[in-house]
Amino acid sequence: MKQIVLFTLILSGCITAITGCSPAGKYKTVNGVVMGYSYKIVYQVPSYAPWTFESDVRRAARRQAHIVDKSLSLYHKSSVINNVNGNNDLTIDSVFTAVLTKAKEIAEITGASLNTTTKPLQDLWGYNMSNYQSVTANDIAKVLEYTGLWKVHMDKGKVIKEDSRIQLNLNTIGIGYAVDLLGAMLDNRSISNYMIEVGKVVFCKGLNPSGTPWRIIIDESETDVVYLTDKAMAIAGSLTNFRTKEGKIVNTLFNSRTGYPVEDPLVSTLIISENCLDAAAYSVAFYSMGLEKSIRFLETQSNLQAILYYFQDEQIKKYATSNITPRHELQYFP
Repeated sequence: MKQIVLFTLILSGCITAITGCSPAGKYKTVNGVVMGYSYKIVYQVPSYAPWTFESDVRRAARRQAHIVDKSLSLYHKSSVINNVNGNNDLTIDSVFTAVLTKAKEIAEITGASLNTTTKPLQDLWGYNMSNYQSVTANDIAKVLEYTGLWKVHMDKGKVIKEDSRIQLNLNTIGIGYAVDLLGAMLDNRSISNYMIEVGKVVFCKGLNPSGTPWRIIIDESETDVVYLTDKAMAIAGSLTNFRTKEGKIVNTLFNSRTGYPVEDPLVSTLIISENCLDAAAYSVAFYSMGLEKSIRFLETQSNLQAILYYFQDEQIKKYATSNITPRHELQYFP
């Protein structure tokens, strides 16, 4: 009888220890790296969670990051994109297909370059435009032979390049898809409240630990913040890191049709959308399109929310779409 009572007490103690250590309801943080960018996931552990839940989420996040790296990372020597760029193997996977399809779609409807094939132009003009005075029209013409996203196609699971010298870079748009995949992983585990941040791409679902919408700082140099719930946000450009050449603002993108760097007062774009792949693609598209073209396009799109920052009269000014509401001049509520 004593043995039975003792066993019961031990069993009860084990159950109490396990349930007592359960992290259910608490917010946890996961950090890692994908495509050379740091990622951060903050999530609330669901009520059903077993004691292994945190380690399961960390492992699942690493698996998703590895899947993206194997497809799109230029740092991964045997990645799909490096094989395509080196013409070693033009076979592509579902991640590569999804991102390239979106890039081509957004490029077609906006007319934007998206900076996906312009590394040869970046090399030609030099780091920080160091070759600005020496680049000739003939130099540009030669490089334009193998730039342009419209020269890249897909057919039966393979990439077809009109010129074998074409080099693809899907980093900026790809991190948007990486966030979407990480979000799907959390959704599959019935996590209702979370925030994922990779580079300048963010997705927020539900509420933060304070029970309010997630508060995202737009730029450390500004007082603007965005409150997000069940929305994606992506930023291209910077409010501080932009250059001027001969009195004009020159950003880090190139026009793959003309071969020249983009010269426009637009210095940063913030896009809010339903998913991060769209948000990332549009943020780069508008940054390469420039201020006036972007405003005209946004006026025809009710599904996008945007803040465009531009430099005029020696100060940063902003244009916000009518469907993103400023409050107290500092906070935006999409």
